[in-house]
Amino acid sequence: MNQEIRERTKWFMDARFGMFIHWGLYSIPACGEWVMSEKEMTVEEYRTYFEQFDPVDYDPKKWVRLAKEAGMKYVVLTAKHHDGFCLFDSKYTDYKVTNTPAGRDLIKEYVEALREEGLKVGIYFTLLDWHHPDYPHYGDRIHPMRNHKECGNENRDFSRYTEYLYNQVEEICTN
Repeated sequence: MNQEIRERTKWFMDARFGMFIHWGLYSIPACGEWVMSEKEMTVEEYRTYFEQFDPVDYDPKKWVRLAKEAGMKYVVLTAKHHDGFCLFDSKYTDYKVTNTPAGRDLIKEYVEALREEGLKVGIYFTLLDWHHPDYPHYGDRIHPMRNHKECGNENRDFSRYTEYLYNQVEEICTN
């Protein structure tokens, strides 16, 4: 490991103990975050979880307090997983938590809770997006529509997808 990487990751090596919360729409069927891929669900089939999403027991202040009491130094939360659903209020998609029954930006609450307790903020944000129409489908070994020739890649514009991706990354890092 070179010196630059050691310096950049020193806090992480010293922290040694943290929590990763892998959570989103896929928590509703309780089959893991790969349920959409494993069951080869269409966006329409998966939408039922979007319509149901209302985490009434979401309490990041409590979670962070417990993490701190346990000696943790950081927490990582899934802001967006491969299903494309955003736990934050993105201006680049309607497929976000503020359009569900939850109706609020859950990442914002999470970040505020961590900062109040002095813990490091971690955000998991995937490069994949099975919901976005320009993300390649057919032939991808994990995409839910990988075996559906009618979902070919002929009319997909990957440059439009990468622009969307970059915009969301900038958004999550600056908002």
